[in-house]
Amino acid sequence: MVFGFVGFYLADSTNHAVVTGVSPLAPIGKPTQIGHPMIGAGPGALPASSDISLSCPVTKCLESLNWGGFGVFNTSFLVTKVTGSWTVPTIVGSTSTVCPDSQKTWDSNAVWIGIDGLETPTVEQTGTSSDCFYGQTSYYAWYEFYPSPSVALTMTINPGDQMSASVSYVGLNATGVPTFTTTITDVTTSATYTSAVTPVPGALRESAEWVDESPYYDGFLGLTHVTQVKFTGATATINGATRTMIGWGAYDLYWLVMVDYNFPYDATISYVKAEPVSLNKGGNAFNVDWLSSGP
Repeated sequence: MVFGFVGFYLADSTNHAVVTGVSPLAPIGKPTQIGHPMIGAGPGALPASSDISLSCPVTKCLESLNWGGFGVFNTSFLVTKVTGSWTVPTIVGSTSTVCPDSQKTWDSNAVWIGIDGLETPTVEQTGTSSDCFYGQTSYYAWYEFYPSPSVALTMTINPGDQMSASVSYVGLNATGVPTFTTTITDVTTSATYTSAVTPVPGALRESAEWVDESPYYDGFLGLTHVTQVKFTGATATINGATRTMIGWGAYDLYWLVMVDYNFPYDATISYVKAEPVSLNKGGNAFNVDWLSSGP
């Protein structure tokens, strides 16, 4: 058990229940919007592999059923801003609007940055999704102040677009509730969107994240097979100072390894869906490799 992450490891059934949206079995069009809470994988840290070599320190590798990437966390943190950039990953095997769909279902791959969520009940986040929705490709941008549902944006997103985003704490509103805003920009097309300042009851601002995710909707969606996810420009402003992930110290930096829902605890066989790799020395850039769809 890693200090400070008891809540991280215990899958919270309330997280499952509050995810909202229209059933994906509705008439085929575009995927509905879903929540993006952190869902832990069980009472223990990795190693959980025999057929891949995880590049992270064992005591800093944390299993998740839906998040892969990096987070910095400390109960003394007060996060005021998180930034990051990435390239919208391409669905492997897709052509134009068609994607591989042997299971006739909905796979999703969400890339985002955010505040909170490793141990706290809220997540303030914005990102893009590369979905294979019943054989149709769907690329879109969104923001979310979880536990409120995510909001899809109307900006056109294409695979290969360069994205830049920030999530910011604005301050307490008149009733003492923390408020936040998000900004996401498609650098390739110059389209940008800034969300309204929004109160998020219960936000603690104790963590910052840069994540590739397999969302949860009445069960874990398969993780869309995409090209390597590449994050750059990852910084967090905490307690008044702006630093990269490494800049906040190895003690507070956690590697998030996404594992299959069906086999989250087996330490002899790898059922890893996605893992962070290639963290640069400056601590502001890394990649996430897709390994399996899961769930």
